[in-house]
Amino acid sequence: MDRNVPKTDHMSDRPPRRRRGAAAVGSALLLAAGALVAMGAQAAPAATAPGSTASTASTASAAAADTVTGGSGAGLPYSEVQAEDADTDGTEIGPSYTQGKLADEASYRKAVTLKGSGQYVTFTTPVATNSIDIRYSIPDSSDGSAYTAPLHLSIDGAQQSDLQLTNAYSWFYGSYPFTNTPGGNPHHFFDEVHRLLPTTYPKGTTFKLAVPASGAASSYTIDLADFEQVAAPATQPSGSVSVVDKGADPTGKSDSTAAFNAAISAAGPGGTVWIPKGTFKVPGHIAVNDVTVAGAGMWYSTVTGAAPGFYGNSAPNPSTKVHLKNFAISGDVRERNDNAQVNGVGGAMSDSTVDHLWIEHMKVGAWMDGPMDGLTFSGMRIRDTTADGINFHGGVTHSKVTGSDIRNTGDDGIATWADSSIGADSDDTISDNTVQLQMLANGIALYGGHDNTVSGNLVRDTGITQGGGIHVGQRFTSTPVGRTTISGNTIVRAGSLDPHWNFGVGALWFDASQGAINGPVDVSNTLIQQSPYEAVQWVEGTVSGVSLKDVKIDGTGTFALQEQTGGAATLSNVTATGVNGPAPVYSCEGGNFKVTDGGGNSGIGGTPYCGGWPDPVYPPYPGGTSTPPAQVSVAPGSLDFGDVKTGSTSSAKTVTVSNPTDAAVAVGTVAASGDFAQTNTCGSSVAAGGSCAVKVTFSPTATGARTGTLTVPVAGSDHTVSLSGNGVSATTNLAAGRPATASSSKYPYTAGNITDSDASTYWESTNGSFPQWAQVDLGANHSVGKVVLRLPPSTAWNTRTETLSVLGSTDGSTFSTLLPSAGHTFDPAANNNTVTLTFPAATARYVRIHITANTGWNAGQLSDLAVYSAS
Repeated sequence: MDRNVPKTDHMSDRPPRRRRGAAAVGSALLLAAGALVAMGAQAAPAATAPGSTASTASTASAAAADTVTGGSGAGLPYSEVQAEDADTDGTEIGPSYTQGKLADEASYRKAVTLKGSGQYVTFTTPVATNSIDIRYSIPDSSDGSAYTAPLHLSIDGAQQSDLQLTNAYSWFYGSYPFTNTPGGNPHHFFDEVHRLLPTTYPKGTTFKLAVPASGAASSYTIDLADFEQVAAPATQPSGSVSVVDKGADPTGKSDSTAAFNAAISAAGPGGTVWIPKGTFKVPGHIAVNDVTVAGAGMWYSTVTGAAPGFYGNSAPNPSTKVHLKNFAISGDVRERNDNAQVNGVGGAMSDSTVDHLWIEHMKVGAWMDGPMDGLTFSGMRIRDTTADGINFHGGVTHSKVTGSDIRNTGDDGIATWADSSIGADSDDTISDNTVQLQMLANGIALYGGHDNTVSGNLVRDTGITQGGGIHVGQRFTSTPVGRTTISGNTIVRAGSLDPHWNFGVGALWFDASQGAINGPVDVSNTLIQQSPYEAVQWVEGTVSGVSLKDVKIDGTGTFALQEQTGGAATLSNVTATGVNGPAPVYSCEGGNFKVTDGGGNSGIGGTPYCGGWPDPVYPPYPGGTSTPPAQVSVAPGSLDFGDVKTGSTSSAKTVTVSNPTDAAVAVGTVAASGDFAQTNTCGSSVAAGGSCAVKVTFSPTATGARTGTLTVPVAGSDHTVSLSGNGVSATTNLAAGRPATASSSKYPYTAGNITDSDASTYWESTNGSFPQWAQVDLGANHSVGKVVLRLPPSTAWNTRTETLSVLGSTDGSTFSTLLPSAGHTFDPAANNNTVTLTFPAATARYVRIHITANTGWNAGQLSDLAVYSAS
């Protein structure tokens, strides 16, 4: 059954929300000498001893505000640089909070527009990196048809191949469900393009994007660049079935669906299917049940096509024990059709995990139709969808979304929708995610359900149309909202003007349009910063049972609190500064909304305002925070130990835990998995403004690629660092199967023959033209100390001496001599046509054999080039 149905009233013509007349005001919020009291609109403040209560309350509220830490979101493996902070001769746009403007959809509401040949923006990477990801927008075509436009990329002045940008996945128009035909209400302007680079560039490297002289778009708007040190690809798990072995095409040219299905069948229940490095065309769904599908990494293994997806069985008989990890799903979905199942992950999966998938250009990243139980999403990277990022749709229980990065979705970033036709979502957790730039609806939304938790998240620049940051709603025919916990979250620049209501939507908001909300809904340790409109909102129906405790509001465009319902709330240690409305509180509800003072509140007093909607004052605010607050960080996000001999231990590499906040943060048990170990100086906490070090070592127990994870629980969030290394021994041929190139080749004796482990095939250069060379790319820097050269062992090959040297390079361009030039004799009778050369240990990724003479043939010749680590 296709349950991927729309939540259509996101874009329906909402009726105007009428204010109750001023005469109806019979109860208001007043902070009198630090105490929140109910009173008549014209009543005098409650009597207090002058100075005494106010002083105590002020001190208490200041202390409470200092303890509010909010959430830091996911431990992202990349560093983000904003275009407006980079060197450019382009035009900075924004900040903007006007829907339909490019800057309104940009991170931090700012970007840079380039026009004209040569205009540029230059990013300086703050970390070592071997990748780049650009968020951009180019203008739509006049008829909405797709086109591509090149953008020059140079690295430290060296020109690279152009980035190819497109309008295919951006520019929607009109009202829900939108259209690609140019017209009114343009939105969803941005897309992304990413590239894995062939080498690692150090911190401080410049990456320049420039408009080309020809073929260019009329303008390029650049929002940001992400820089990441991507670990080496994972190796095939023992006993797994490769899709390539079943006929999959890693070039992406032919349909690999049958090969994927064949691999799943061959793996059998509980087996593992391997997606190696490559691009695999899968136009539609792959059914999965009791199987692991693993890739070499989200940067290496990509499943692409019109609408590729991995789907569990339909409820009420969900798939079980499904594990999807370490690959990318890149679709070609260009419209929102809520009757189409065109999602990256779908169906029903119980007792399952989805781990480190990059999903883009789909309708929804993951739409899960319950009932199901025990499903965990972690380490996800979901970008540029036409609808939600992840949605738990009905009867999804004991499930999680954690440590994930959700950006530029067409609807809610992460949502639980307890559809009453299916059942309540319950005991679910949305934790430690970074959610940003939702074009429609909210960063995180809970529609009905009970015993659900939202904690540790960073929600930023969300709710650009008809939404806010975090939302609890009795909407979309959901089951009743029961106990809900919202704790330790940060919400920055969230909320917008609702075009149908004609008033703002709050950064944190509650909507009971389809039934009373009784909760309880407990909100605690929450930072709400730079809200374009109100910070907290109650709207429609009756909302009771909401408790706000330790909530710090830092800058609003209108009100700190906006009450538009009947109901009740308890406020404790709620502080507000930088409020730009005519009063801190909006309320025309009279006695219909009861507030209980829990003490410690400040900045939300005075007579509530009830009148026409004021023009908002948009961020940034004087004295406010225009950027997210200082957050605890764990860096770097990955460690690669390179080659280490089995049975030995590497030197230690350091991970630094930094706490730039003004309060100490707790540290849990730090742990390393796999062939990795750690020691640390963190203890049980890191002091305010302090840091601690985690030393990690690698002791490979077997040869080949080894991976693990360092987990650092700090400030209520589990930060993870990816660990990798390569176990080697004196018998490990580092060159086997690796790419090889040569100065010239005589077909069919090409360079690839020297690393194919077949001594009967060989490389031969152009005749009569020395010097010549052949080299292998080991894929990463290794400590090398021996090469073994071979010619075909057949006695048909006469004895010959080749004069050669061994060269090494870390970047493929600058080579040093590892072994000086000398004559080396290949004799099929004496040494089986094999020459072994040793030299002092050296670090190299590229190993080259440089040949200047050959007594047996007037060309360079090799059948095998084997490379070994230093002894």
